[in-house]
Amino acid sequence: MTTPDTTIKFSLGLEQFSFELDGQHFQIDKGLQFIKSNSMRHGVLDELAIELMIYVIEEILESVPIQYAQPKSAISTDTLFEQVLSLFFPNQHSIGRIQLESGFNAFLECREYYLAKVTKQGIFSLVYFVFLREMMHHWNVTDIKFESLETAKSF
Repeated sequence: MTTPDTTIKFSLGLEQFSFELDGQHFQIDKGLQFIKSNSMRHGVLDELAIELMIYVIEEILESVPIQYAQPKSAISTDTLFEQVLSLFFPNQHSIGRIQLESGFNAFLECREYYLAKVTKQGIFSLVYFVFLREMMHHWNVTDIKFESLETAKSF
């Protein structure tokens, strides 16, 4: 499989999201906290909350003019991404679409297990995970790589 020519650099924060693609920078002043508060009623992450979360994320992704057609790679230095990797994909620094979908299905089947593994603040790593899945689906992202801040600064 060939590596996509296009790379999205992204950061998903509690209060805002930012994406960079082909020299264009997009910032959205709705973050993981916005998604959580608009999908999790009474702080509960149940099936309905996950469905609502997907809907809210889709609305956000559709507001950014990134075309689906061309396959893309993505890179992030986010600490929450590192937490997602350690929770769902231990000892890995990148994930592909099939791996992510498999991990997402495991999350849905064993939601209580994953909720027990994260602290109350760690719920944002689960929201982040759902966002990654939707980003892969809506923007044709084939793989996502974690890059440490030290590595990113050396380029």
